[in-house]
Amino acid sequence: MTDLFTVSIDTVEGPTFRGRVHLINPDAWQVPNETTFPVALLVDAWFLLTNGYLHNDDDRVPRGDRYPFSEERGKEIVAGMRLKDEFPELYGFIFGEKLRVNADGYLLADDGRTVLEPRREPKDVYELGGGSGRDEISPYVFTVRNAGAFSQRAADVVTTYHSSPVRNVPLWSEVAALDDEDQPWEPSETREEMATWEDPADLGYWRVWRLLESRPFDERPYVDITVTVSDSAYLEHLTAGMRWSTTQTGYV
Repeated sequence: MTDLFTVSIDTVEGPTFRGRVHLINPDAWQVPNETTFPVALLVDAWFLLTNGYLHNDDDRVPRGDRYPFSEERGKEIVAGMRLKDEFPELYGFIFGEKLRVNADGYLLADDGRTVLEPRREPKDVYELGGGSGRDEISPYVFTVRNAGAFSQRAADVVTTYHSSPVRNVPLWSEVAALDDEDQPWEPSETREEMATWEDPADLGYWRVWRLLESRPFDERPYVDITVTVSDSAYLEHLTAGMRWSTTQTGYV
């Protein structure tokens, strides 16, 4: 899936974290305001750290990932979280639970080797979502996603979630000043009139994104977020200075 937002963590103080959500995809030009969004970000960070996927990545110009610790240290942190057992369940609500099976299609224990007794196929026990695959351990299938359960848990996890207006939005006049050789202005577009507008542009208008492509990452639109959770243990894997791009919207 294509990344939709880039998330930066500025501070983590007790049960509250503050950060920024940069808009990087014209298909996601609004930051979701439901409490499921920050919980999805917490789950996303947990998944990246658990698998050693979050590190300093300068190749992802101009918004490379950032993590102030080593991949090994990140894995140690998530492994030691007081509420670490809640995150696999939250992840399962979003993506479906991964069920390991053997070559004959019978359910396996978490070790990916031991056949559960009595022998049963996943469809006899779970509602399946259709996804399947195979890794170095075993074949697997996925259960259906559970939007209702995720929304309910998010309401228990997040006590307050505030987001600012979008900042760094270009003006209409700046959009009108952009010359695009690949997609020149059409006569039907009111470019001359637009050049006199000093209001913030509509981020849903595609030409705004052609302008944003020419700007450094720090000058692109973003929203400040402040999130307080019911237990600071949910934030034990967050640290100031980390940054990553995500496909998460909070919608399951």
